[in-house]
Amino acid sequence: TAVLTQRILHIVKEGMAKPSEILALTFTEKAAQEMQERVDLEMEYGYEEPFISTFHSFCDRILREEGYNIGLDGSYSLMSSAQAYIFLRKHLYDLPLNSLRPKGNPTKFLNDFLKHISRLQDEDVSPEEYVEFAKKLPNTGVAEKEEYKRINELALTYKKYTELKIANSKIDFGDLIIFTIKLFREKPNILEKYRKRFKYILVDEFQDTNFTQNTLVNLLTLGLKEENGTNRPSLTVVGDDDQAIYKFRGAAISNILQFKETYPEAKEVVLTENYRSKQEILDSAYTLIKHNNPNRLENTENIDKRLVAKGVFSDDEDSVNLVVASNEENEAKRVCDEILKLTGYSDYVEKDSGISQVFDEKGQASFVGDGNVEDKYKFSDIAILVRANAHAESFIQEFRHKGVPYKLGGSRGLYARNEIQNLIAYLRVLVDYSDEISMYRLISMPLWNLTPREYIELNMLARENKISMFEQLEELWHIKIGEDDLKEENFKEIDNKLLERILSAEAIVGLGTLLMILDSSIKKIKDNRDIVEILYDFLMRSEYMNAFLKEENNESIFAISNINKYFELVKSYQKDNPESNIYEYVDYLNYSIEVGESPLVDSTEMEDLNAVNILTVHGSKGLEFPVVFLVNLVAQRFPSVGRADSIPIPEGLIKESMPFEISEQELNLQEERRLFYVGATRAKEKLFLTAANYYGDAKRKKKPSIFLNEILDRDTKSDFETVDLDNINDISMNLKYISKDNYDSIIPRDENIDLTKKFSYSQLNVYDLCPRKYEYSYVLKIPQKPSSAMSFGTSVHNTLKDFYSLVKRSKEGLVGIANEPSLEELLDLYEKNWIVTGYESKKQEELRRKEGRDIMKKYYEKVYSKDDNPIKLEEGFNVHFGNTTFNGKIDRIDLVGENNGVLEVCIVDYKTGKEKDASDIKKDLQLPLYALFAEEKLGLKVVGAKYIFVEVQKTIEVDVSEKKRELAKEKLLEVVDCVKEKKFRPTPGFHCRYCDYNSVCDYAQS
Repeated sequence: TAVLTQRILHIVKEGMAKPSEILALTFTEKAAQEMQERVDLEMEYGYEEPFISTFHSFCDRILREEGYNIGLDGSYSLMSSAQAYIFLRKHLYDLPLNSLRPKGNPTKFLNDFLKHISRLQDEDVSPEEYVEFAKKLPNTGVAEKEEYKRINELALTYKKYTELKIANSKIDFGDLIIFTIKLFREKPNILEKYRKRFKYILVDEFQDTNFTQNTLVNLLTLGLKEENGTNRPSLTVVGDDDQAIYKFRGAAISNILQFKETYPEAKEVVLTENYRSKQEILDSAYTLIKHNNPNRLENTENIDKRLVAKGVFSDDEDSVNLVVASNEENEAKRVCDEILKLTGYSDYVEKDSGISQVFDEKGQASFVGDGNVEDKYKFSDIAILVRANAHAESFIQEFRHKGVPYKLGGSRGLYARNEIQNLIAYLRVLVDYSDEISMYRLISMPLWNLTPREYIELNMLARENKISMFEQLEELWHIKIGEDDLKEENFKEIDNKLLERILSAEAIVGLGTLLMILDSSIKKIKDNRDIVEILYDFLMRSEYMNAFLKEENNESIFAISNINKYFELVKSYQKDNPESNIYEYVDYLNYSIEVGESPLVDSTEMEDLNAVNILTVHGSKGLEFPVVFLVNLVAQRFPSVGRADSIPIPEGLIKESMPFEISEQELNLQEERRLFYVGATRAKEKLFLTAANYYGDAKRKKKPSIFLNEILDRDTKSDFETVDLDNINDISMNLKYISKDNYDSIIPRDENIDLTKKFSYSQLNVYDLCPRKYEYSYVLKIPQKPSSAMSFGTSVHNTLKDFYSLVKRSKEGLVGIANEPSLEELLDLYEKNWIVTGYESKKQEELRRKEGRDIMKKYYEKVYSKDDNPIKLEEGFNVHFGNTTFNGKIDRIDLVGENNGVLEVCIVDYKTGKEKDASDIKKDLQLPLYALFAEEKLGLKVVGAKYIFVEVQKTIEVDVSEKKRELAKEKLLEVVDCVKEKKFRPTPGFHCRYCDYNSVCDYAQS
């Protein structure tokens, strides 16, 4: 990545191309962002940015602009795997399924079918190609007829599923690349447009590309025919075949192995200087990976890939160490104790019968001794790498027991977080009160003051009565949750004598509150209220959010941030599925969790925390740590056993061809060996290889991983034979950390978090209104109540964006676009973009929807002009001020004229709601800021700016002079400084009555 970044800078600085003529493709948004930031730091302020993005983002942008040429609606919705599953299930009986839709369990094979589609997309197999292939299969013998029938069923279902997606303006991630390739093949003029635009194409992590991604790169570089390649772009790919570890995601290692066959004139540069690891670690890893010969580039290309350490290291201790324990639990203990030694804390533990608690004179957890650990490692310097997430559990338990702080990385996502699992349990109980697991989780929350003993008493009573826990609580309170005549006072009419024998007074009050909230939620469900509104009501009435606010530590801030993210996901689901109800949402949620589709937590708050990193080897790719523990190194754990696809692609459709003969078993072993190599080379100074003889309840001894022998270059059998039952002192340490069950992190309370890495105008506006509101919204990230004003505003903005997209295309004279979009088209776009969430009732939503149609009609008649000439719509930007990134999105940029080759433009921003008065407009800093960035980032000359107040059809010009821009910039930096200093003093006033946080803010004016 560093090499590609330097190449981009070199190309621009040497005048070989403009930044806009450079395309850099990465695999993750994080990698794209890091590359962009590295380029930003080196370039002059205000430069035009190169196109740096992921493959999927690049294709998404092309299809949004050009997809109409192949019948795609440019405003399509992009479906995740779980959303695709729900969509497929919704259309289950529109699909030509037979054997794949068994009568007893019609959805049984849907997940397998979706994986099958994904693999077809990875191999660049279109529905039409699959159908043609299926027709030509032999169809004579009994077995052949069965196979013919099965493959044709799959092919026709793939075709119908694709047609349904297009008809409903939906596509999935695999479609993004396959449709872009289809566009380029069917419309050569569009392909040539992009080939001419990008003079330089760069691809990071090339070994991770799949067949389809490689096809896309070849199309952009070579064109449709190789003879068209005379003016082709320059292509640079960076990759390491020894780090190809994503076969399970469809990656084709043949792309890098056969690159020279496609580009025989390509110049090779071998990067062998390593600034990360000590030489002993590099040599050991090299000894391991050589076992993949002769199928490595080093062998086939006759090059030397042996890495040479260039870093400076302070000690000469052994860098690679083997630790073998008797069983899984003792392996975790050995690792934990080694970490305590490395961090210097085990020196200060006093042993007392094998158990020790460390306290200071005030009873607070502390250290014994002088605490001089400057020459030791920090917890955050250490990583434990596991082959699968489940393998981390024994280490987590040991860390909790000994008070060692840790944080989980990799694919452990939002839905695995404790604070989110509680909300999910609440929703599950609402849709199925007989879900005892979710009910247990719900009533076990500390909010209701129920002890484990009290739960057992209640559970025994429910079992005696042969009813669910939910029904048992109804029985005790003599109520029926959700009944129309049930009022709050009914919750006080309870059998006190019976209850007091089972529950404490605090638990009676707590559970009574829970029942009231459940009653309110079930009534909201009956009234078809939004899921977000139901969750928000639970948060506030239960004081769930207040419980986190009172903690005032980083762990609680992180939890609130996750709750906020979850609310945004639910809002997004409702926007994409306006007719869906809570039952369908919980079904969708359950499927998401089942297939492991859990959104990643925003771990930026945790990056600087001093805690041990626990993550999968796959998740460690691209990272580095001074100390690495590669754990559970036994057969069938690492290497793991390869799994075949449940619905494999017919061999005749697989387009990836390996340059050598190899069995599937050996192919999997080589992939696992590369994964081991990646894990080992994450270590800078120390690499610990750990294993045990027994795992879980297994009575059979595990065999050592074959990779142990290879990396250590010796037989490790004797190391496993000489291990007795480990005699390890069970040291219990609390230090100064807080341990809680079911949390994905144990975070030191005194860690500091940078609050100003990203900033937007909305944040500036909120801080100006009330700094305390800013803290609630952007620091603590407390979810906001669904708002009809926000929903209406978003509906209008999206409508106008799509409408002016048609205007822009008509100005460009594109085929199939009318000279002037009609009023009917505007109204159709309005209906399509309408968001149903956030309204108090269905009646209010319908009324506002009708008002909106009238507003759109008046807008078309009074505001829209044939002379409007939009050149940019929803143009996003990022500008760096020191360590702060200011980001924003300009609704519309209109071309006004041209002067000496510089485009003169007017910035347009839409406002819904009431019109601002002149004094507010005069003080407004949004458009001056946008003008500043339009000129410095986009190279435009801003000669005007205006607000359009859509509801009253009024346009107001705004002063964006140099003086106003400098004033806006000063104000922005002033607010950033205030946020850095945590100045969140409340400014109570009339605005408090409309503030979403007035129920949690002690300063809110009533």
